[in-house]
Amino acid sequence: MDEKQINKWLRRRFRPVGWTLVGYYALMNLMVYAAMVFDLVIGHMRAFALRDLGYLPDADALYGNAWGYLAAIAVVLVVLYAWKGPDYWGGEVLTREKPMTAGVFGCMLCLCIGTQMANSLWIGLLEVVLNAFGLSAMDMLEQVSGQSDTVSMFLYSALAAPIAEELIFRGFVLRSLRPYGKRFAVFVSALLFGLFHGNLLQTPYAFLMGLVLGYVTAEYSIGWAVGLHMFNNLVLADLLGRLMTALPEAAAYGLDLLIFGGCFAAGLAILISRRGQIRAYNQSEWMDRRCLECFFTNSGTIVFAALMLGSMLLMFLP
Repeated sequence: MDEKQINKWLRRRFRPVGWTLVGYYALMNLMVYAAMVFDLVIGHMRAFALRDLGYLPDADALYGNAWGYLAAIAVVLVVLYAWKGPDYWGGEVLTREKPMTAGVFGCMLCLCIGTQMANSLWIGLLEVVLNAFGLSAMDMLEQVSGQSDTVSMFLYSALAAPIAEELIFRGFVLRSLRPYGKRFAVFVSALLFGLFHGNLLQTPYAFLMGLVLGYVTAEYSIGWAVGLHMFNNLVLADLLGRLMTALPEAAAYGLDLLIFGGCFAAGLAILISRRGQIRAYNQSEWMDRRCLECFFTNSGTIVFAALMLGSMLLMFLP
């Protein structure tokens, strides 16, 4: 095949990844809004029957309904399982590359926790920039808070999302791209994971987390990535967030600095001390520029990126 035919073949091979994520995003939004409409209808019916406006759901109650997210996850995972087959999921995705060690897991845990502090620095910088244009990121921050106020949101954010997102992004996406290079697969799956969050507050953080989780999956197994992701959502975002809220402001600030600042410093120390190993790892496998170009110029990736960038811009609307 000539160069033009190779590029066309690569784009055709990469296209299903982007379109699958577009379908997942569309299905999730459809089911979330359907769940909200259902809540509204039931609330109005109860209020009308009992002549009591107290049964009308408020906006917070509507946004706290995560049954739509849970339904979308179930549908997408069933479709992906049927499409790729049990041999793919039971064999390739769940493959254990090599055993995890306590030292490596501790390093990965420090990096995961440390990225929270890096994200706090990013949010502070973003707020300064937005304030210069008369905007603020604080309203967005409340919307994407990791704490869950309802049973359905707890089930989604703390339990279902870590499992589903790992199966989708480190299972389906990373494994689909793995034949074109390990570094390529880890980098692209992390970037798509970051974009999927659809807001400027979480996208850089999710990208960094995606790099860590992608590396863990590619070098060890997806099970360890699920564990780290669940620890992040359940312990760091939800449970620790509730503890911070209950503590006096000074105590909460001190604990935050101790945990996240300490792990941020430890993460930097790990990266600096192992810079030689990191450099050797990066040089061990060439990332084909043609694969990058063809991946980001196929229709599936373009539509997905456009949707996510549009979602980021919509969050600034009043």
